[in-house]
Amino acid sequence: MNVIELVGVDKRLGQRNVLRQLSLQVPAGSVFAFLGNNGAGKSTTIRILTGLLAADSGSVRILGRAIDVERSAVLRDVGCMVDSPALYPNLTAKEFLEIGRRIKGLPRTESARVLEVVSLAASAGERIAGYSLGMRQRLALAHAMLGQPRLLILDEPGNGLDPQGMRDIRKLLASLPAQTGCTVFLSSHQLDEVEKIATHVAVLHGGQVVHQGSVRQLAASQTGSLTLEVGDSPGAQAVLVRHGYPARVIDARRVDVTPIDAHDSAKLNAVLVREGITLYQSVFHRPTLEHWFHELTFEKDASDALDVVPA
Repeated sequence: MNVIELVGVDKRLGQRNVLRQLSLQVPAGSVFAFLGNNGAGKSTTIRILTGLLAADSGSVRILGRAIDVERSAVLRDVGCMVDSPALYPNLTAKEFLEIGRRIKGLPRTESARVLEVVSLAASAGERIAGYSLGMRQRLALAHAMLGQPRLLILDEPGNGLDPQGMRDIRKLLASLPAQTGCTVFLSSHQLDEVEKIATHVAVLHGGQVVHQGSVRQLAASQTGSLTLEVGDSPGAQAVLVRHGYPARVIDARRVDVTPIDAHDSAKLNAVLVREGITLYQSVFHRPTLEHWFHELTFEKDASDALDVVPA
């Protein structure tokens, strides 16, 4: 089941087409990373998902309901945390959450429950003014989790955090689907951190999704590089080139093969052994999410450039 389904969504702001035939599917129980450069349309998409902005055309369904028809019912099951959330510094964490709990008509135990989930129960009586940025981000997340929403929409949840704060929020977000049963949809530009927790990813570029799917599928579709430690690197290079592999000598004992699919490395190793090359070690280097992101957006830019070149 998909908790978010966008089909053919267009949105124009002023003279600019911000979203162009955007389609997106977010599976239930996933930690879904929504990636894109500044100006790609991420914030506009989030505003549409949270009912703050209406799409010009296309279909927007959240938790199986059309948000333009059942906005109030949909948003009861959605928690949202925007970049730099506004908090009340003179209140304690518990007092702040109590405001949201009462507005939503939730049980008295709800504030304590979410404070426990975000590991702030011990400091619930302290004023927010004394909280670190990481603690404030976790408190904002606790507020978004009031009422046990089935979907959390988070805009840059790790923005501005120090390394410890980032580790805390990363660990928390990764645990939420299993711990609470919700789906986490997060927008971020911190690709190295996203890579550690995301189960699914979509790349938005120029108002269009240029890739979406599971992180596992994305990894399987990409080529990497192979570093070989051998007894004779010039000899190994000659053998590999003869068999069609793009090999280059690094030094007297090491050879690099780029690009290569992970499943081809075993065949390559067998070729070397069969040809009498001593192989000490073979290490496959998988591309990072940042590498994939730049590759996908670069390919899109190149394709768009070709489309406008006169014949």
